Amino acid sequence: MAKFFERNSTKLTVSEFYDNYILKKYNFDASYQRKSDVWAEDKKSFLIDSILKNYPIPAIFMRPIVDNNGKTKYDIVDGKQRLQAIISFIEEDIPLTTYFAEDRFLDEQSRNLAENIAGKKFEDIKKEKGSGDYVKQFWTYTLQIEYLYEDDLDLVSSVFDRLNRNGEPLNPQELRNAKYSTTPLLKLIKELSNISFLKDKRERLKIERMEDEEFVSELLFLVLNRKALDSKPAVLEAQYEKYKDDMEILGKGAKEFNRVIEFMESLELDYENNKRLCWTTHLYTLFSFCWYCVNNDIEAEKVKNSVLNFYNEYFSRNTKYTGYLKEYKDAASSRTRSASQKNNRMNALLKYCSFNVAEEI
Repeated sequence: MAKFFERNSTKLTVSEFYDNYILKKYNFDASYQRKSDVWAEDKKSFLIDSILKNYPIPAIFMRPIVDNNGKTKYDIVDGKQRLQAIISFIEEDIPLTTYFAEDRFLDEQSRNLAENIAGKKFEDIKKEKGSGDYVKQFWTYTLQIEYLYEDDLDLVSSVFDRLNRNGEPLNPQELRNAKYSTTPLLKLIKELSNISFLKDKRERLKIERMEDEEFVSELLFLVLNRKALDSKPAVLEAQYEKYKDDMEILGKGAKEFNRVIEFMESLELDYENNKRLCWTTHLYTLFSFCWYCVNNDIEAEKVKNSVLNFYNEYFSRNTKYTGYLKEYKDAASSRTRSASQKNNRMNALLKYCSFNVAEEI
């Protein structure tokens, strides 16, 4: 007998949804979900524009979870950004679009009111004369809900993956987060991302789009493979698949990763006053350099001054780039995430520190 994924369609008004939200019935942070606040304000406002005109929006996917006392809560599987946009409008965080009245759908009779409420927040719209129909429309707008009845989180993750793989919103790391959310590998990557030394050096990364976790996974794969890898999506995807459940290798990798971080800390570089050291190109190079030192029993004290001098000279406005500085600069100027350029930067730094290294490590 054929097996099908169990689901059920229903409807929920915005008012009913918000009542449930106030009662804390929704979990927006299921493991396969991406981080919050991905949508820009204009995209959120455009969704409200659609709701006030009663245009259809995509269905919301939820997973009901009933506890032993009969109380039901819901994991938001897909539609998190839409629901958070609705909450943001209700709670005065975003306005309606400024171009609300610029729609051929509106007739001349209703255009004046539309112009009066355009660009305003919800409380101001409520005060606008004649706006009652719009307020009622918002609260009674019908959300299409798909309930997914499945206890296996891997299967639920696959639904999230399928819903978003054909669309634009998710980047490669967010898709990996959905696909591998329950694996030991991703749990380790999240733990490593929260190491205090790394957390305050992620300003240039879009943390809400999980770029920080993708970067940390690249560092981890250097340790696990004992060499730098290309950062192409297909290469990273293969690494996630290779190591997703390998507890033994991951355990050893985590210990070595932490040793490398300790070595980086012991170099005592001034990241606060030289923010460029936090750029991923240089941060990856420093990590790979320290990884090499850890694996070749080179003490931090032996290289500390050389590394400091290298970057002081490299970032100086008066520097004329020659020798190893030029090798590093050339490798930091193009294809910076390729395996060859990662190696070239590490080798340039090692040679500056008077180590004889092969062209590829």
